[in-house]
Amino acid sequence: MLIDLDKLFRLDGRSAIVTGAAQGMGEAIARYLAGMGARVAVADINGEGARAVAGAIVAEGGQARSWTIDMASEAAILALVEEVHDAFGRIDILVNNAGVQNRNYLEDTTGDFWDSVLDVNLRGPAIAIREVVKRMRADRIDGRIVNIASNSAFHATTPSLYAYSTSKAGVAGLTRAAAMEVVKDGIRVNAICPGNTATPGQMTSTGPGFSPETIARFAPPIGRQGRPDDIAAAVLFATSDASAYMTGQTIVVDGGWLTC
Repeated sequence: MLIDLDKLFRLDGRSAIVTGAAQGMGEAIARYLAGMGARVAVADINGEGARAVAGAIVAEGGQARSWTIDMASEAAILALVEEVHDAFGRIDILVNNAGVQNRNYLEDTTGDFWDSVLDVNLRGPAIAIREVVKRMRADRIDGRIVNIASNSAFHATTPSLYAYSTSKAGVAGLTRAAAMEVVKDGIRVNAICPGNTATPGQMTSTGPGFSPETIARFAPPIGRQGRPDDIAAAVLFATSDASAYMTGQTIVVDGGWLTC
């Protein structure tokens, strides 16, 4: 009997939160999940952008609502999770995509600078996982959590990413630790690690140490930059029944860059 692959990837009846979803990878992820039937909370610090993405999804026949969220604020994260749960009745999927890549060299990295990166990239996702897991456990939902890390978690790609690379390595560790703790509840936690991905306001385009020659170093063996759809497709896999036997994993989607 042939396998119904469409059914394997469908997300009908499920609700998802995607942070950092006003553009780029987050927008693509929101569109992919909505395209497979999920109700999507499009969350971003850019409220106007989040509303535009949610509106476009609805106009195309999907289900979405927007929220304005600062992932550096614990109170804002708590409010987001509560409001989405009230609006959708359940939370099945969390995609921690929001992130910052503030750049500074080692000798210039102050405590405040560390906080500006870690609060959004690591502390925020940890708080979001904690709050979403509470709802998943209470509702007895076999939840799926996906953290967006980076291939920078495994390789020091360039100077000035001292705090960013550290934060993303932390996300990989957070993924494994959370997966081990919640697996007994039927909740799966995995991470997607993008490489250089072309997005609006691309993180890898400006900042200390980012000359044209440095940027060229990011060209992977596959011969092109990543696209938001490349990352969204990996997230769809990790949130669907196709990945039912996988948890605590970090999937690198970087065109083979780490093989160099």
